[in-house]
Amino acid sequence: MGLPITRKEISNWHIKASQYYLESLYNLLREKLLEQPLLHADETSYRVLESDSHLTYYWTFLSGKAENQAITLYHHDQRRSGLVVQEFLGDYSGYVHCDMLRQ
Repeated sequence: MGLPITRKEISNWHIKASQYYLESLYNLLREKLLEQPLLHADETSYRVLESDSHLTYYWTFLSGKAENQAITLYHHDQRRSGLVVQEFLGDYSGYVHCDMLRQ
């Protein structure tokens, strides 16, 4: 008995629900984060389920310790490249503290 629901269907429901309910909040937090003069950025790899070779990356962007509003945002991307940081930050003009990523 029960409903035949696949992992993929459940995953898609999570993605759609988060986009519908949380995307505007995420965008607002990103705007507030980019107003701060100092940011930290880093990435970590994550092995895709059921794959021995495919890695994906989760990026973390967060405010400096001295900020009154502590903000941490997570960003998922297939790439481990400085371009991900450039695209996320857009025309940000402050300082970014991160490890040295060689391309």
